[in-house]
Amino acid sequence: MTNDASPDRLAVVIDDEAIILTGMEIMLDSWGYRVIAAETAESALAALRAQSPIPIPSVIISDYRLHGVSGVEAVRALRALCGAPVPAIILTGDTGAELLAAAQVHGLTVVHKPVAPAELRVHIDRLAAKG
Repeated sequence: MTNDASPDRLAVVIDDEAIILTGMEIMLDSWGYRVIAAETAESALAALRAQSPIPIPSVIISDYRLHGVSGVEAVRALRALCGAPVPAIILTGDTGAELLAAAQVHGLTVVHKPVAPAELRVHIDRLAAKG
């Protein structure tokens, strides 16, 4: 990881595929983010709870299909813990109406896999500009 990460730029990434999680962590780190990478929503929550005070992430990026909960549920839990409407992206190969409706209700950006790093960065930058 680089030492250039800004303490003010924190990304939480949740994906149950280790290789994707590692790739996302390396990529976001290279973009200047501190990264909490977790394979489950619960481990992401635990990582945030372990810090005092609990930091508010700049962005949450979650796979939609996680073991145990959906990415939408994971984002909701993280937002509740932080007490803030943290900008969030759901990465998915799913194009179902249920996902899109849930994402819209909770103000989530849906990005369909596969996604190029440049495209993901555009989405992250767009969310940061709104914040």
